[in-house]
Amino acid sequence: MSVLSEVPAEEIEDEVEDEVEEEVEEEEEEEEEEEEEEEEEEPEDAKEEINENCANTKCKAYKQEFDECTLRVNSRSNTTETCQQELFDMLHCVDIC
Repeated sequence: MSVLSEVPAEEIEDEVEDEVEEEVEEEEEEEEEEEEEEEEEEPEDAKEEINENCANTKCKAYKQEFDECTLRVNSRSNTTETCQQELFDMLHCVDIC
C-alpha cells in the first residue's frame, strides 16, 4: 500500500488549504507593512526654506546678480559665460545667513 493511499484525501485538502491561507495572510501582512512605510512621511527639511528666505532677503543682491547673469547667458546662443562666480557668491551668502 502506498503512503498516499493511507492519508485520507480530506486531510490532504485541509493541509493544502491551511498552507494557502497562511501564505495569503503573510502576503497581506507584508502589503500592510509596506503601505504603513509609504504612509510615513519624512519631515520637511527646514534648511531649504531658510535658504530661500535668505536668498530673497539678506542675499537679495547676490540672487539678483545671479538671475540677471542667467537670463543673459540663456538669451545668447554662443557664449562662454557660465555665471559660476555669481552662483558661488549667492550660495556663500546663503550658507552664512
